[in-house]
Amino acid sequence: MIRHIVMWKYKAELSLEDRAELFGKLLKAAENMNGNIKGLIKAELIKNVNSQEKYDLCLYCEFETLEDINSYQEDPVHIAFKDIIVGNVFDRACIDAM
Repeated sequence: MIRHIVMWKYKAELSLEDRAELFGKLLKAAENMNGNIKGLIKAELIKNVNSQEKYDLCLYCEFETLEDINSYQEDPVHIAFKDIIVGNVFDRACIDAM
């Protein structure tokens, strides 16, 4: 199993209301990935509640293989998630771990 972990920081200009609305949309899009992307075992969107930390959001995914992560990048269901998040976040960090 490979764990794919991606973290982002909200853009400063997003209000608390905008952040809450964005999180709701992203949560729905992440939940939609479950069962709809080949090789994806689990996808979970996590909101950081500690404002002292650097990142606000984390997408935690589990895949069967590294090749599954590569095909996931081009999957339309994942692209729908990316379309929501792009432009609203910055300072992305990612790790793929065994």
